[in-house]
Amino acid sequence: MSSKTTYKEALQRINEIVERIENQNPDIDELSSLVKEATKLINDCKAKLENTEAEIQSSLEKLN
Repeated sequence: MSSKTTYKEALQRINEIVERIENQNPDIDELSSLVKEATKLINDCKAKLENTEAEIQSSLEKLN
């Protein structure tokens, strides 16, 4: 995610892409572009989740 894109915004965009693919039957060039964008957003979200999990785990370990 870019520094300006939040997890929530990325997830919303992923949902928009899925809806567009399912309902609007994009041509092959647009489909390729949409899939690439969704893949990047999914990877960015996954990284954000992993980082957040590590931060939470670190914080919890400091409590013990």
